[in-house]
Amino acid sequence: MGCCATCCEGLFRFILFIFNLGLLGAGIALLVVGGIASKEFQDYADANLFESRYLWGPVVLAIVVGVLLVLVGFFGIGGLCCKNKCMLKAFIVFLVILMILEISMMVLAFVYRDQGEDSARDGIRKAMVKAYGSGADTKTKKALDKLQSEFKCCGSTNATDYKVANLAVPPVCCSDTVTVCREDTAYMKVHISAHAENMIRMNHSMLMC
Repeated sequence: MGCCATCCEGLFRFILFIFNLGLLGAGIALLVVGGIASKEFQDYADANLFESRYLWGPVVLAIVVGVLLVLVGFFGIGGLCCKNKCMLKAFIVFLVILMILEISMMVLAFVYRDQGEDSARDGIRKAMVKAYGSGADTKTKKALDKLQSEFKCCGSTNATDYKVANLAVPPVCCSDTVTVCREDTAYMKVHISAHAENMIRMNHSMLMC
């Protein structure tokens, strides 16, 4: 009976160790993703392409969740290996905080999902006029060109958006093989605001995993 109990305890400790090691790895990965995202989004932030709360909110939360995961994993592993009660108590506290934060983020992401999508559409439309209209803004043009080039999209919905805004379709909306960029030669894949919406959704989904 004692041997069986010892084996069960050892197995349980091993499973908890693997679980905490996974949390520690996930936390480090999330911190790396948050750092990369903050660098990638800087051009969009400088050009005010999207509202700050929708652009930076998920990034900041990713870093916060990453830090909490690292703390949970660290104290969990330390508490198990050293059989330290203080570390185990800290593990439980940080785990509860993490669960509360995750639930809160799920609720907020659900409540504000439509507002984030509308913000992406409006942001692209305003950026088009600001970047390619009279008195073109260099930062906005750089950010919008980057977005359209990377996703191979054009306009908020399609190239027609430029015609509606009385603007010429920019060269970045077409492939390098196209001589003159027009509505009929521009990228016709999923529109750029949809990609921006997916980018925002992806940030929220990443935090809820």
